[in-house]
Amino acid sequence: MRHSLLSKFQGTILGAVLGDSIGLQYQRQLVGIPPQTEDLQPILQLTKHQQLTLSGATFGLNSLNSKIPTSKDSSESGRLAVACAQSLIRCRGLDLKNWRDTWEAFAKSEIYHPRSNEFQGILNPCEAAVAALPAAMFFHENKAKLREKIMLAIEVWPNENKPEWNTAVLAIGYAIARALKQRLDPATAIEQTIAYLKTDNVLTYLLVQVQILLEQGADLETATTHLCKSATALRERQSDEGKKKSQTNSNSIVYPGNFIPIAVAFYCFLNTPEDLRLSVVRAARCGIAGQLTCALTGALSGAYNGAAAIPVEWRQVSSATVESLPLAEGTEPSVWEMGRDTKIVELANNLFAVWAGVYNPDVGLDSAALARAVAAPYVIRPRKI
Repeated sequence: MRHSLLSKFQGTILGAVLGDSIGLQYQRQLVGIPPQTEDLQPILQLTKHQQLTLSGATFGLNSLNSKIPTSKDSSESGRLAVACAQSLIRCRGLDLKNWRDTWEAFAKSEIYHPRSNEFQGILNPCEAAVAALPAAMFFHENKAKLREKIMLAIEVWPNENKPEWNTAVLAIGYAIARALKQRLDPATAIEQTIAYLKTDNVLTYLLVQVQILLEQGADLETATTHLCKSATALRERQSDEGKKKSQTNSNSIVYPGNFIPIAVAFYCFLNTPEDLRLSVVRAARCGIAGQLTCALTGALSGAYNGAAAIPVEWRQVSSATVESLPLAEGTEPSVWEMGRDTKIVELANNLFAVWAGVYNPDVGLDSAALARAVAAPYVIRPRKI
């Protein structure tokens, strides 16, 4: 393998977290807040697509249970991903009771900010895809198990439109899994993902459009404009069909705009698969749901290229940003509430250790106990004290 699996685990989580941070800084510029460090100035340049972010009602995540995030408290999906990774580590796998308890505790916590009383605790599809990243990483080795475990995991989270919602999570999860196994071919990635999904819906339609754009060599502006227009056309078509069928149940409505961040993330990653920096920066500059789009792009490229592809200066800026922000109620502020990037790496290391069957992952990869016993399935088990 070109990169070790541990490096890919680290790259997936680091890419998502730092991508989220870059997207956040870009969005803060859109609303007139300068970057918190001068090091980010060269990469955060506003484009004419900035209006797409500001007019979220047109192209953004525009269902009743979503919004375009614009503050440092907007990464609920990222913090849920951290909580889910910790659940997998704590339970040595997917324990549905603990998984449900984790969700309920998270939904009721102070760091979670419900968007409305009516839809409290509901994630949009792209947020769910980010939150499910640890599960996709943990069950990446077998595509049948991947589907089974992800479906069990996301069943715990409330959603408005289950089939479309599940497709979004599986699409990102499958691409991550292929990248971790070093079997993701950028030329056929979308074709293989659609085949794995085994369905024909809004997301698969947008992914087909992404494939066409990539084959045509479309630039970022052309690609984002085309995807936005395609989503708008789909919504108008749905509206017309709904009127003909006299549909009154709003829960049956699918908002195509909710899937644009996933489509753009696939485009930005597959357009420059070997360059994580460029992929994430272009995702930020497209001006569409910056945090989610950049987080998904960073996760895809991080899984494909490993931790070595993460720009060192981004990690330094992340740590500097944490130090420069004021503390509130004793908590350490950051996009995913993880503080320094070393904590993010430690989380990825521990998730990898549990997946690999390490006898006692709690001692940490940085400890003196570097010689580890790897458990054969159902043979070596933790001792009960």
